[in-house]
Amino acid sequence: MEQERIRRLAGLLAAGGRARDAQAEAMTDEGVAAAPAPSGRTLDVVEQALSAPPDDVDEAQWRAAREQLLTHAQNGLVKLQRGDLQLDADEGCAMEAVIISDGTRPSFLLCDGEIDPNDRFIGSWAGSVAAAQALGIAKLAAAVGRIQPKNGHAARYVGTGTLIDRDAGLVLTNYHVIEQAQQNYGVAMTRNGDRLSVDGWLEIDFVGESCSLRTQRFRIVEVALPQGYGSTFHGIDAAVARIEPLPDSPALPDPVPSLSAEAAYANGAISSLALIGFPAQPALQDGKDVDWNFVLRVLFGNRFGVKRLAPGQFTLPLGSHALDQGRRAIGHDATTFGGASGSLVMSWLDDRTPSFALHFGGTTGASNYALSFAAERDALGAIGARF
Repeated sequence: MEQERIRRLAGLLAAGGRARDAQAEAMTDEGVAAAPAPSGRTLDVVEQALSAPPDDVDEAQWRAAREQLLTHAQNGLVKLQRGDLQLDADEGCAMEAVIISDGTRPSFLLCDGEIDPNDRFIGSWAGSVAAAQALGIAKLAAAVGRIQPKNGHAARYVGTGTLIDRDAGLVLTNYHVIEQAQQNYGVAMTRNGDRLSVDGWLEIDFVGESCSLRTQRFRIVEVALPQGYGSTFHGIDAAVARIEPLPDSPALPDPVPSLSAEAAYANGAISSLALIGFPAQPALQDGKDVDWNFVLRVLFGNRFGVKRLAPGQFTLPLGSHALDQGRRAIGHDATTFGGASGSLVMSWLDDRTPSFALHFGGTTGASNYALSFAAERDALGAIGARF
């Protein structure tokens, strides 16, 4: 399993390198296709991206974290370039950090729904970002909110939800997000068949951007569960929440333009995908000598729990994971951390920007998983999703 993780990391790095360098080499491993070699320019790109500390970060701590990353990344990249997948714990964690910082699989901060075209992690995604913004990605981002308990904020929330029906006030999220609201924050709910009445306080804020003091909060009053619901691979990890305005709530944003249950999306017939959500502070695998959580916190300015867009590619068809007995999950490789659960997976460069799956979990550098709408169209339609 660890070698497969490293193989995937190497493949991602090589793909990023090919976007910058058409001459990137491939490796073979005793006749079996191995992970391609990352570009020799990878560290140059990382160093350029990390040439200055973010605002509000202690510069001495930032420089120490940067050196830790570059040292272990150099060692890991040298191994991968000679076909050696035996990375130690720190080298493997460094590769995860490099994937984010070299522009291979970034996680962009949003401000008014837009990505800064000069974002230092934009890498080879500049053209795609420009195309998506021309298609109106900001309007879609406005429909995405942070699900949180009373007095919630960027460090006190449970996941992501997206408005799918403005007139009915319906928000699509994961079942396990609702479950965690009960377990982690004690939000009281009463079950009535396939419905949960939310007796405690649960809300969604459709702003949640690092650049803004605004809020756009609505209270979650009821949750509809699909037949066969369950967390992650143990059922249909989806729920539709009904929201109501608070006394100070502004008008609701427009809902996402379309949900798609087309089989093509479940089969990977897309050029690129993206998620918009609220990733939490990452929990990387533990290194031997380095606190990699600290490294990422310092390098990326502690901007977690706020709205971000993460681009990536389709990786795995239905039923690829051993636990996916219901053949309902697809794989993708966008950078996602804990709070991104409940984010829609969208074909962001298509004219209609259709959303075709619901992210529920995974691991950076390995694979993330999402509930395919094509696989569970009927179950989701029964609780209010429109395709």
